Amino acid sequence: MRTYFTLAIFIVFAVGSYWLLQNTNKEITEDKKSAERFPDYFMENFSITSMNIQGQPESILKAKKMLHYADDDSAELDQPSLRFNRGKSQVTLTADRAKFFKQKNILYLYDNVIIHRQASASQSELFIYTNDLKINTETNIAETEQAATIKMPQTEINSVGLIFDNIRGTLTLPSKVKGVYETPQ
Repeated sequence: MRTYFTLAIFIVFAVGSYWLLQNTNKEITEDKKSAERFPDYFMENFSITSMNIQGQPESILKAKKMLHYADDDSAELDQPSLRFNRGKSQVTLTADRAKFFKQKNILYLYDNVIIHRQASASQSELFIYTNDLKINTETNIAETEQAATIKMPQTEINSVGLIFDNIRGTLTLPSKVKGVYETPQ
């Protein structure tokens, strides 16, 4: 009988130790994950200018605030504005927030995304409105699968999804395209 009592105490002790070890490891893992998402640096009210080969500003990124995370080399931006200068053409993208992944050269814009192309001698002014936009900063191609509204003088087009190639100056509308064109008077 004494052997069973000792065995029972040993089993209770072993189960208790196992439970304590599992919960302690879980808390350490959760603490480590939360510590990894702590920003390693931040900037407020900043502007970053990228120059082309000729020494002219090629793109200008401005934001109210940026948090950088070392664990995945990403940055979160509040109220970003990104302007691309292509010769005489200028395209500006704005949003409420953004996330940039440096390793992938991908910028995600979220909430109240607006693309604005200024009018030039060869192109009319253009506005594109959507809720999210994925931009490949290497190829300068922006795309979304969300609803988008495109506005130009006398024209409004609604689409689900779009692909905007800033280098070629092309806009592809993949589905559910509806438009209104008003003739000038």
